[in-house]
Amino acid sequence: MRTPFRIIVEIGRAVRHEILSTSGTLFTVFLAMTLPGILWIISDNLSIAESELKSGLTMDVFLTSEPSPDRMEEMKFHLASFGGIREVRYLSSGDALFKMRETFGLEAIKDLDENPLPASFVLSVDESLYEPEAAEKVIHEIRQMPGVEDVVFAGEMLRRLQNILRSIRILGTALAILVAFSAVFIVANTVRVAVTDRRKAVEIMQLVGATRNYILAPFVSLGGIIGLLGAASAILILWLSSRFVSAHLTRVVFLSVFDMAAFIMAGLLLGMIGALIAARRHLKI
Repeated sequence: MRTPFRIIVEIGRAVRHEILSTSGTLFTVFLAMTLPGILWIISDNLSIAESELKSGLTMDVFLTSEPSPDRMEEMKFHLASFGGIREVRYLSSGDALFKMRETFGLEAIKDLDENPLPASFVLSVDESLYEPEAAEKVIHEIRQMPGVEDVVFAGEMLRRLQNILRSIRILGTALAILVAFSAVFIVANTVRVAVTDRRKAVEIMQLVGATRNYILAPFVSLGGIIGLLGAASAILILWLSSRFVSAHLTRVVFLSVFDMAAFIMAGLLLGMIGALIAARRHLKI
């Protein structure tokens, strides 16, 4: 009997005889692979948010009153002299009100009797101000300038996002390691049952001179298929879930084709490793 056809027959026999055990293992692998998949997607989306926040990171300098043109140019020149400031833009109170209307619509300002928004300078910053100490130094110096009422910087939001992202990556790595061991153990247990069921047939094959690879091939293939289907099912459910969230809540960027392929191949590899461990241990070959 040709090896590929024999492998298919042996896998079919194992699944048919242990349908509940195999189905339970497949579902368990699916659940185990789903958890790191969720963290992977969250990590990717937070990384995108981090990049977008960095590219548009600004420091807003609110003024006590509208400065004269000469004073505005003087303050603009002074602000540009601080380290880490790439660009300085002036925003009058009228410009701020117009921007608010563009962002939130006319309904947001229709009941206002007067413009409550102050004039401000919007400072684009570079990476040197991502560090808390450097940012605090610049903010303190700007607040000492005459005519400055307050300074608001989104750097704290960026630092919090980076801390969250770092924690998720650490958790994801730890969970991936745990899932790897769990998947290997789960698949190994199922293959052990198949090995026990076919022990007599394996002994006969050994007596007639069958090679180790010939004997192991069906069991390793069974484990690989379980791992592959579990990972592929997890990817499918995660993709459908991300589509639903994107359509009804917020935009979610899903894994790239390369990441999906790596995820599914990881499931295949873990399943084969678990099956190989179980088969070699219980067949003593």
